[in-house]
Amino acid sequence: MSDIDSPTLRLIPYLAAITVTIFATLALTSGGESNLLITLVTAAVCYFGTYFIVRFVIALIVRSRSGER
Repeated sequence: MSDIDSPTLRLIPYLAAITVTIFATLALTSGGESNLLITLVTAAVCYFGTYFIVRFVIALIVRSRSGER
C-alpha cells in the first residue's frame, strides 16, 4: 500500500474542504442580506476547489518524499 492511500491522508482533504466551506459561507452570509443561490454556488466552489487543491498538494509531497528514498 502506498503512502497516499493511508487513511489519514485520505481524510485531510475532506476536513480542509469542510472547514473552508463553513468559514467562507459564514463570511458571505454575515452581511445581513444573502442570496441563497450565490451562497450555495460559493459553498460548492469552495468545497471542491479546496478538496482538489489539498489532494494535489498531498500527492506532490508524497511523490517528492518517495523519490528521495
